[in-house]
Amino acid sequence: MFLLNWIFLLFGSSLLKVNGVSEKISQKRLLLNDPSALLSRIEDVERKMLAMDTQMTQLKSQLDNGLLSHHKSGAVFTRWGRKTCPVVNGTTILYSGVAAGRIYNDKGDGINTLCMPHNPDSAPVDLLGAPNQYHFGRIFGSEYEFSYKNVARNDDVPCAVCYDVYATTSVMIPGKIVCPSHWTKQFDGFLSSGSHYTDQTGGEYLCLDRDPEYATEGARQQDYNGRVFYPVEAVCGSLPCPPYENGKYVSCVVCIK
Repeated sequence: MFLLNWIFLLFGSSLLKVNGVSEKISQKRLLLNDPSALLSRIEDVERKMLAMDTQMTQLKSQLDNGLLSHHKSGAVFTRWGRKTCPVVNGTTILYSGVAAGRIYNDKGDGINTLCMPHNPDSAPVDLLGAPNQYHFGRIFGSEYEFSYKNVARNDDVPCAVCYDVYATTSVMIPGKIVCPSHWTKQFDGFLSSGSHYTDQTGGEYLCLDRDPEYATEGARQQDYNGRVFYPVEAVCGSLPCPPYENGKYVSCVVCIK
């Protein structure tokens, strides 16, 4: 009797398993033979894929927002004496142009130097009919007042306005050709001034690139003056010598961080 019960349990459970498999096979055959059931299964898969696509879009948006929140705002600087920007990681050119400012012996006009683009847009046309139109400032092109490497005296001065996407600020350091720790050098060169030391009017100090170029828009070596560039010498006295040397030109470097 015990043996019969054991045999029944053994073969009975096997039959149940077989019946379960058979039932599943029957269900699969039913799905394949029933178009509505098959369509329902496809629609269910499509809904799941759409939900996954929505989740991926949300994750991408969150990732982009996270990157933007940690992204620096960028830094802008001008490379005087060159038509292009330095080949430094993250640095691109906003535009190139010609250096311009007030003529060296004017007492009025602006004191800063501008990089004027090659493709200017027109000012408002009705500005010509404004009251007191005889009151105006002036802006001139620029010239080197020295010869060095590829440029000659009276050559016009190019410039490039540059943008570094990974930086937050830029600085020009006179008297140096290397940057402080954790700063990146964009270019170095020598200090320049906007007038000769005997002129009655002054001009700002700018860092000229060590390998200056000349602008190709104007005729070379035509003495129009305008905003002029002179190299700058150190004068001992209040400026300590050493470390500076009397009569020696002053270096400079532009750094970003």
